[in-house]
Amino acid sequence: MNSQTSCSSNGSLRTCNLGGSHTLNYETDPKDIPFTLRSHRRGNAWSYYLEISPLNGNTFSLVSDNGEQIDISITFTSNGGITEVLNPGVLAGSFGGTTTDTGAFLSVEVDSSLTPSSSRYSGSFQMELSQYFLIFPIDTETIEFDIVLEVEPNITIRNLGDIDLSNSGITLGQVIKGSEDFCVGGIGFSNYTVNLSSSNGSTGGGGSSGYELGGSSENIPYTVTFSDDLTGTSGIAPGGLGDVPGSFSRRTDESCISDNARIYISVSPSDWENANEPFYTDVLTVTVSSQ
Repeated sequence: MNSQTSCSSNGSLRTCNLGGSHTLNYETDPKDIPFTLRSHRRGNAWSYYLEISPLNGNTFSLVSDNGEQIDISITFTSNGGITEVLNPGVLAGSFGGTTTDTGAFLSVEVDSSLTPSSSRYSGSFQMELSQYFLIFPIDTETIEFDIVLEVEPNITIRNLGDIDLSNSGITLGQVIKGSEDFCVGGIGFSNYTVNLSSSNGSTGGGGSSGYELGGSSENIPYTVTFSDDLTGTSGIAPGGLGDVPGSFSRRTDESCISDNARIYISVSPSDWENANEPFYTDVLTVTVSSQ
């Protein structure tokens, strides 16, 4: 049984458990807001109409703290199982009433064309219930409620493969270069930071240089840079702890259909020309963190 404090009134037209704030999960479907509704007069069920309006603006939308807007649609399912897609400020119905508090719900659907760049969105709305006799309104009830959409930040790296370096075709005095394109994507954040660490170098805990290729008995240093601009030819060098200065804009969701980032590797002539072994390897760890 619903407590009186959770109901909009004790009259013949009311809802229970709709007023207040309702938190929904972006990753979960369906996104339903259950409540109860009753509509009767003098002990007899009475049909009703309803409309939902945003308290700010004229669209069904949720806004994040940084001002990003996500459009939503709202569908009402009546206590009789009748479903109707609602439009802002437009009267819907009629729906069959009941003499008791009977289950109904609102279903919220998020516009999938926009990838969320924040972890929390919210909006305030008003539902107005109306009873009519012929064309004349005889009773109304107004309920205000908030919808909060929580987005769990998730960041992903895709398509990052091995970088093969070789001095084949390289003459003395030239730098050995290599690069690898990959994708950084996700949801629930707008920017990310990058850290690059070498298992043989000091950025990974050992070595005398930040990044080193390891042989069986000796290491040779190399340099690494990062770029989120695939049209360029160079990147940003990390600091002593492997952190790349600054932050970078997230440009895609978790699907990562297209690459949008690049790692550049180079070995200077003075280092590879003095190598005494045929093979050197390293594990370069790329860590991206959401902001």
